Amino acid sequence: METERASRHTNRPARAIEGCGAERKLCVSPRITSSDLPLDRPEGSYSSNKMATFSRDTVYAPLRLPRLYNLLQKLVGGGRDRADFIRTHVVFHPDDRVIDAGCGTGGALEFLPAVNYFGFDPNPDYIRIAQSRYGSRGEFFCGDASSSRVRELAQDADAFLSLGVLHHLTDQQIDEILGLARACLRPSGRFIFYEPCFSANDDWVGRMFMRLDRGGNIKTDREWRALLSDYFATVEEHIRRPVYLFRYTIQALIARNPCER
Repeated sequence: METERASRHTNRPARAIEGCGAERKLCVSPRITSSDLPLDRPEGSYSSNKMATFSRDTVYAPLRLPRLYNLLQKLVGGGRDRADFIRTHVVFHPDDRVIDAGCGTGGALEFLPAVNYFGFDPNPDYIRIAQSRYGSRGEFFCGDASSSRVRELAQDADAFLSLGVLHHLTDQQIDEILGLARACLRPSGRFIFYEPCFSANDDWVGRMFMRLDRGGNIKTDREWRALLSDYFATVEEHIRRPVYLFRYTIQALIARNPCER
């Protein structure tokens, strides 16, 4: 089982949320201080959707090209903290079936051990690069969570990864990925979540850059927790800050025990 230690990027210990939907309860050590947003700053004011005043599709269009995308990830350190979190908190076995939602160019295989890997992404250019680099280590498919072929290939998963993907999606698409994970994970499986979030203790530089992020759907830490708790009965949380060159706050969650639909 994964370690319960907190991330080295924060002084807040890991905590677990148990229960599905309205019946969930938060299990927290008495020493833990809540990350609820301050009373003088309404939760809605943290929404990146309301802060951005430019067209993300236009500004970030070049990042649809896989080489530019990989270059930016390397420059800002996009993969280093993800790798550190996975290696520190998630244990994989050689025969584990691992599903990587929104796998991009397959970069997760740089830090994953030898597993039975399947990655999917709707960008055909990303998938071509992933297949050319990592085709010997896993299977890739161009499609999204609504694809019947993706659902077929994702069955009986031991781990379902969503690493920096969900904040790029609409709420409906987020629900599709979470629903797919809940449906395809084994009873002992885990949903591994890694996303930027707005919280009470953000670095001001990081908050500014998160508002300008390519993904227009960054949520607060409470919103992400509540969302995952609708799909999984137990959610273990690790807050990591500051992360990347741009000093983001990252919410990393390990969710277990899929809720009944």
